[in-house]
Amino acid sequence: MRRLFLPTVTLILLLILQTTVTRADYCGEHKVPFGMEVHKNGNVNILCSRPNCHEKKYAECPERATSTSCSTNSSWVGGVTQHSDGGLRLMCCEYDLLPVYSTIQYQKLQIRRGEYFEGDEQMDGDTVISFDLIGDIEQIKEPDGNFSYNLLIYRYHCGNIPDTPPAWYMKKQWPYWDKEQ
Repeated sequence: MRRLFLPTVTLILLLILQTTVTRADYCGEHKVPFGMEVHKNGNVNILCSRPNCHEKKYAECPERATSTSCSTNSSWVGGVTQHSDGGLRLMCCEYDLLPVYSTIQYQKLQIRRGEYFEGDEQMDGDTVISFDLIGDIEQIKEPDGNFSYNLLIYRYHCGNIPDTPPAWYMKKQWPYWDKEQ
């Protein structure tokens, strides 16, 4: 009995030690990432907002952050997951018309530990006419072992957003029943 107990305890301890700790930060279904902060301890947070023209935006986001890059010109970062080793995974939200309604504001805006970026909103009275959002985050390991991040920032122009959602958006909402059946 004693021999069986010791390997079981050892196995349980090994499983507990191998479990990776992760931190996740998501904008949610109705917000966009307008900023990012890197705390002095290396933890990453994204800052989210819902500009008043956002209700006309129709994006498709996955359930989890699994990508290392949101490399298409039709995606933005909808969330991040940071593992205990500092590795970053991104949730890439797709919006086919992003290249039509936005322009690149910053190609590689670098932020390091203890720094942050906060995008701009341009207003016309009480109405947002354009805002900045994070299109991609590139993680770079520095020689000292810390990470820095290059951000791709889009300036989104609200005035050109379509008033009705694309057909694919309506079909992906749950529950979806085909009205023609």
